Amino acid sequence: MAYSESIKISAHPNLYNGKSGRELRIDFSLPTEGTNNETGIVVFVPGFGGNIDSKVYKKMRETFADQYNLITMQCDYFGSRYMQGAENISFKESVNDLFSSNELTLLAENKTSILELIANKEQIFHVTENIQEDLDEFNDMGYMQAIDIITAIEALKIILVNNNIEFNMKRLIGYGHSHGAYLLHLCNKMFEPFSFIIDNCSWIEPVYLHFDRCLFNNVGKSQLVIKFDYIAKKVIKNKGNLNLFEVYKGFDNKTQILTFQGTDDNLVDYQKKKRLINNISNTEYILVTESDVDNIKYKSNRHGLDSDFLELFSYALEFENKVSCEVMNKRKNIEIGDLEFILDTSQGLPIFSLV
Repeated sequence: MAYSESIKISAHPNLYNGKSGRELRIDFSLPTEGTNNETGIVVFVPGFGGNIDSKVYKKMRETFADQYNLITMQCDYFGSRYMQGAENISFKESVNDLFSSNELTLLAENKTSILELIANKEQIFHVTENIQEDLDEFNDMGYMQAIDIITAIEALKIILVNNNIEFNMKRLIGYGHSHGAYLLHLCNKMFEPFSFIIDNCSWIEPVYLHFDRCLFNNVGKSQLVIKFDYIAKKVIKNKGNLNLFEVYKGFDNKTQILTFQGTDDNLVDYQKKKRLINNISNTEYILVTESDVDNIKYKSNRHGLDSDFLELFSYALEFENKVSCEVMNKRKNIEIGDLEFILDTSQGLPIFSLV
């Protein structure tokens, strides 16, 4: 079995309030038989509902290391804990308006719970998740999340070099799902770390910068409609900067990009996404229609393709150009829309400053 490790390092300072002292967790696995000069690195980036402790990602880190001669890695990026399921909900209505006097008595005497009561009601309940975000950490859906991923990659490289662990510096694969795939594109613009990006249904712009995220959970006979109102909607001023059309404007892309998108994607207009990808050099776009659903690598043509992450990765590697690319010289200035970042790599790990 692959050798696995979990570490914590000092994270990049917070762009939004300048604070330091954050920690960044990085989990990685090395092949059981050791590494060689062909061993690449793959970073997994989940979207909403996935995280570093998800069973499927833990399995991929352990399995892919041996199966594909890869060092596998993942980080717990900025605000990702606010992208999971509901944990602390509030009902829009008062409980006095929702339940009978007998039910309220049972609640007061702790003989039942609210969820047990609503399970017997054939009704839709609109609730709100109490997200405990502030500027110290929030789901920014953009720059800080991308910077954490870049930091984790560069930190792992330093660890490998300092421990004389052989690997192919020129082979770095990014594998992302939905918002995670979007973040890989943002990383590509901000630091150009990748040789190959596998994009499973990234959106063009984070939808929840404009609209509330809604989850639908069935509880017995009832349904909960759970609203997540992220503070990024207020904090991120020029949201258009995070649109991939703007991110890639005038960008000379060197990274090989393979994109999968479904024709029944409710979060992304696949025709716009295809136009975006076709305007970026060194890319390939795979459109998944209903007739393409093979119930192996993808089980639908909806957002995310209901994909089997392991099977899709195996299929995507068939497209990888294994001719080693040159390690790119990092730019000192990165422009994204009307923002300009200054990049300093003199201390080892990259530091991004906003002009």
